[in-house]
Amino acid sequence: MNTSALKKTIKNLPRLILGFVIIALGINLSLYADLGTNPWGTFHQGVSRITPLTFGQVTQLTGVVIILLSLIIKIYPGIGTILNMLLIGFIVDFMDALNLISTPDSLIMKIVFLIIGTFLFNYGVYIYLSCELGAGPRDGLMVGLLKITGKSVSVIRPIIEVTIVIIGILLGGAYGVGTVLNAFGGGYVLNKIFNFHNFNPKSIKQMVIKDFLLANS
Repeated sequence: MNTSALKKTIKNLPRLILGFVIIALGINLSLYADLGTNPWGTFHQGVSRITPLTFGQVTQLTGVVIILLSLIIKIYPGIGTILNMLLIGFIVDFMDALNLISTPDSLIMKIVFLIIGTFLFNYGVYIYLSCELGAGPRDGLMVGLLKITGKSVSVIRPIIEVTIVIIGILLGGAYGVGTVLNAFGGGYVLNKIFNFHNFNPKSIKQMVIKDFLLANS
């Protein structure tokens, strides 16, 4: 029985959930800034407009597809991957239902919401990745490409998100200045956060589901 994997999961689970909560708060602030959704949001909205699927269903289906694609480059899902898919959307909806955040009237405050939301989203990504329990589908793809290419986050993430934005726009997804900021600046912000904490995602071995299952066998 791999007790170290089990202990690691139990120890880091609260921090993992904290990361998801911070990501969800960042998403809500960015949404209520009303200056454009994030790149993946543009893509999900575009797909939902040409299919009978809802925005949430597209989000989940996209996660599954990305996990399957990531297997090709030998990036395997972990418990953090699965919880990422299941919990972040739920937490976003829960926060939204509390009606604690509303769209500001002034453009300045909208910009403040967007900047803080972008920072919190990326800081939440760092927090949950640092738990080493498995990257979420989209972040797992990013980490895989980082390892393959040897490039930095500030290069790989914009390439992924600009591509996704273009596809989303072509499919009819909404976009704005916030979309552009996240597509081109999100990778830079995340890279700065990683550097500040001396966190190198290319050298971190994320725990996969097999490790977790062996811990309970």
